[in-house]
Amino acid sequence: MIRKIIQYLLWLEAKLILWRYHPLIIGVSGSCGKSSTKEAIYYALKNYFLVDKSSENLNTEIGVPLTIIRGKDAKRNIYLWIYNFLHAIFLFVFKDKNYPKILILEMSEDHPGIMKYFFNLTHPKIGVISWINQIPVHAVFFNRAEEVHQEIQNLVILLPKDGIAIINTDNDLSREIINKIRAKVITHGFKNADVLISDYSLFAEEKNIFNLGMTLRIEYQGSYIPLKLKNIFGKPQAYAISAAIAIGLALDLNLVEIAEGLGEYKVLKARTHLIPAINSALILDDSYNSNPDALKAALETYEEIINLMEKESLFNLKRRILVIGSMNELGKYTQKAHQEIAPLLIKNADLIFLVGEYTKTTLEECKKLGFKEDNIFWFKDSKEAAKTLKEIIREGDFILIKGSRGIHMEEVTLALMQEPGKAKEYLSFEEPK
Repeated sequence: MIRKIIQYLLWLEAKLILWRYHPLIIGVSGSCGKSSTKEAIYYALKNYFLVDKSSENLNTEIGVPLTIIRGKDAKRNIYLWIYNFLHAIFLFVFKDKNYPKILILEMSEDHPGIMKYFFNLTHPKIGVISWINQIPVHAVFFNRAEEVHQEIQNLVILLPKDGIAIINTDNDLSREIINKIRAKVITHGFKNADVLISDYSLFAEEKNIFNLGMTLRIEYQGSYIPLKLKNIFGKPQAYAISAAIAIGLALDLNLVEIAEGLGEYKVLKARTHLIPAINSALILDDSYNSNPDALKAALETYEEIINLMEKESLFNLKRRILVIGSMNELGKYTQKAHQEIAPLLIKNADLIFLVGEYTKTTLEECKKLGFKEDNIFWFKDSKEAAKTLKEIIREGDFILIKGSRGIHMEEVTLALMQEPGKAKEYLSFEEPK
C-alpha cells in the first residue's frame, strides 16, 4: 500500500515537472544492454546539450519518476523520501535553469502494461531498443514470450509520427517491427544498417592485456569515422556505441562531434572488465546480470579475447574457466534456458563452475553432452564457489564470471581479485530491485 502511494505521488510530481520544463525524452528499453546504451547516449550528447540520465538501474515505476524529479534512490529511508517530495515541489515552483533539456530514461519491461505506463508519463520522442531476447527476461509475469517481446516493442510502436526509433538490424525481434513503426526509423548494426559498424576488432596497446580496447569504423550516408576506444570491447558495447551515434546524428550532430563525446565513455561496473586475479590469473568480470543472450555475448567476447591473446602472445593461457550463476526471472523458460547454454559452455571451457539451483539443469546437460565430470562443479551459492575457486586458481587461468543479480557473482570476483581494495572500481554490490 505504501509503495502504491509513493508511486502515485512520484507520478504526479514527475508529470508536473515534465509540464514545467518540457525536456526531450529518450526512452531506452530491451532485454539486455539497456544501461550500456543509455550511458553511451549520454556521453555522445553531453558536450553539446544539457542532458541527464537514469542513474544505476532506476528503470521502474518508481525509478523513472525519481530521475525526472532529480531525486535520490531512497529505498526504505523515510527522510530521503521526504527530501524527494519536497525537492520536486521546489523544482516545480522555482524554475531551475540547469534542469536538463534532454532526459535519457532507461525503462524496464518487467510486467504487462509497464511500457504504456512509461509512455503516458513521459511521451518520449526518441525510442531505443537495445536488444530483444528470444527467451524473454522477466517472463515470470507474462504468459507467453511474445507478450514480453510486445511489451518492449511498444516503446517504438507507440512513438508519434514526428518521433525517432533507433533499431538494431542484427536483432530479429527488433527488425521485424520496423514496418509497424509510425516514427522515423534509424537502424544500426553490423549489417544492412543506416549507421553501419565495420572493421570491428580488439587491440591491446603496448602488448598489455589490461590496455584492451576495440577499433571499429562507423559509416553513415557516405561518410565514415574510425573509432579507437580504450577499455571498451565486445560487440554489445559496439551496439551501444552505434545506437548512441544514431541518436547524435538524429539531433544534428556530426560524426566527429559524436566521436569526441564517446571518447569519454566508460563501461559500467560489473560489465566486461578485465581484472588481475590472485596467482597471476586473469578475470573477465561480467557479473552484473545474466540471461541467455547476454551470456552468449559474454562468451563470444571471452573467445575474442582468447584469440587476441594467442595471436599477440599477451597472456600465457593455460586453463579456460567459466564461473556461471543461475539466470533468474525466466519463468517457465528457466529449465529450457539452462539446458540450452550447456553446449556454449563446454565449447569454451576447460573447467566449469556452476552456481545456484537452476544451474543443476546445466550440470546434467553438460554431463550428457560428454563434458568430463571431474572438470565440472556445482555450488549452492557464490560464497561456496568463491572458497573453492580461491584454492584452485593458478597462473595462466582465464576466468569468466557471470550470473543473475540474485546470485551475487560479484562475491566470486571479489574473492579472486589480486587487489580487493579496488573492488568498488569494478564491482556492483547493490541489492537487486
